Amino acid sequence: MPGVVAAGTTYRIGRVRMPRDRDVADLPAVPVTRKHMMSRTQLAIWLSFPSRHYTPWARNQGYIMLGVAALAHLVVALVLAMARESNWAEVLLAPFCLTGVFWGFGLLFVIGSYGARKRDVAEAPARERALEVWERLVYCARDNVVFEPGVGVSFHPSETREYIFGFRR
Repeated sequence: MPGVVAAGTTYRIGRVRMPRDRDVADLPAVPVTRKHMMSRTQLAIWLSFPSRHYTPWARNQGYIMLGVAALAHLVVALVLAMARESNWAEVLLAPFCLTGVFWGFGLLFVIGSYGARKRDVAEAPARERALEVWERLVYCARDNVVFEPGVGVSFHPSETREYIFGFRR
């Protein structure tokens, strides 16, 4: 399957081509008198291995937010300490009025990324098995079906994810 995706059916997220541009015939599995048209972009989406829906740097946003909060808290505390006579409790706690939102969202993002990393580790074996199955799949452009040699099952390209994650375990 990687060869089919690399052979001109690639797509970019966020960019959609009009259906008339680079169309290929979509021959349904059930015999019908007319042909359906689908774009190569749609075919690429169906045949590509499912990627994660987040960018790699998104997992570190919480730590960045906590760093910004700590820096802002330090600056505000130093300004308060030098401005007038005040006790240390006031100097340390007053900046939370300005930086509390950053601390809150930073902690929320860190806790959320911890759960997501835990889920990624739990899903890793299933994704590796699915990648092995996906690499063995073959796309037949004439019949518009995807099959795995030696298994004897063919399916429409839109069912690729269900096949690699569900049927072939």
